Amino acid sequence: MSGFNPQKLSDALVGAPSLEVLSAKRPEFAHVPKVWSDVLRPELARRESDRKEAIRTAITRSCIGAGLPIFVAILLAISSLMSFNMMFPGIMFVIILFAAVVSGPAWIRVFTMKSQTKQLVLAAACEPFGFSYDTLHPDLSGVEDFRSLMQRATELSAAYSAGSGKTVPTPFGMISTGSGNGIEAPTPAYEVLKAAKLLPSHSRRKFEDMISGERAGAKFVLVEARLETGGKNSTTVFQGILAHVEYPERFLGRTVMARSGWWKRGRDAGDLKRVDLISRELEDAFTVYSTDQVEARALLSPDRMERLIALERHFSGGKLRGVFEDGHMTLALEADDQFEAGSIFQTLVDPRRYASALVELGLVCDLIDGFLTRDWVRGRL
Repeated sequence: MSGFNPQKLSDALVGAPSLEVLSAKRPEFAHVPKVWSDVLRPELARRESDRKEAIRTAITRSCIGAGLPIFVAILLAISSLMSFNMMFPGIMFVIILFAAVVSGPAWIRVFTMKSQTKQLVLAAACEPFGFSYDTLHPDLSGVEDFRSLMQRATELSAAYSAGSGKTVPTPFGMISTGSGNGIEAPTPAYEVLKAAKLLPSHSRRKFEDMISGERAGAKFVLVEARLETGGKNSTTVFQGILAHVEYPERFLGRTVMARSGWWKRGRDAGDLKRVDLISRELEDAFTVYSTDQVEARALLSPDRMERLIALERHFSGGKLRGVFEDGHMTLALEADDQFEAGSIFQTLVDPRRYASALVELGLVCDLIDGFLTRDWVRGRL
């Protein structure tokens, strides 16, 4: 979602444990070494030669596309028809244009392989939990040249403009996703957080990396979101994770929480009242308002807050905020790209791609499990 950083994607795998270590940590992971050896490793090995060839072709075409106008500029300078300084602004534009035209389809193939690899690895990581995964990326397979690229771009633009982007199943129904303002969000979290004024003002939105399913009777959807102001000088105002968990039971009140120093409630709080948390450390770190003081303090107990902080810490995120209302917990966490399954510029046959995805999913499960323990409210329902 953000600017491409291959080093960051490689670094994400450094701390991943071995599959053998993971298999002993959770019952869902008991068979992951076998899944790697029997399913993922053979398939990734089959794709490895295609990956190398695709990158080699893309780099070669980039060099050709950029080199041709440079060669012409040198000839003109040698012939004294024009000085190089006079040509410099124009030649830079031509270099970029030629490089994009000549190498664009080749790079599309590289990043399509990246998307397909991510789909393969993350879907395999979701399987032990019974979850589903979808990159939500448009289908760009089959793009071989600039003409087919333009044709596919036109088709996708028309589909998204008509509000009929990619249609995917979620636990909350079929959703059409994509970019822009006419596309539905693949999670109720977007509208919930927007209504609670926990998302910044924006005019464009994009979603990817949707993980959905059911955990201990609770349906959930987690997705990455990027919100932009739009226009000529568009800027990104939010990039991170949106999570929505629907519980089989309802909360008695409405509780809103956020990291202190970022979000403040004042006279517009209405019937929400400031909550004093049990822990002084949490009191300093989070701002909490609720219509039910007792429920809020029990809900945001130190052990549950630690799970939220652990999620924030793992994803190197910040500005954690959320709403607990009716039968749902809805969270937003600002963070760089997650669920990337490693860099396309590194070998695909690396078990850490699979292991890192499993760790991330396990953390999400721990968070849901922690908040599904509803002993603190059962006696009052």
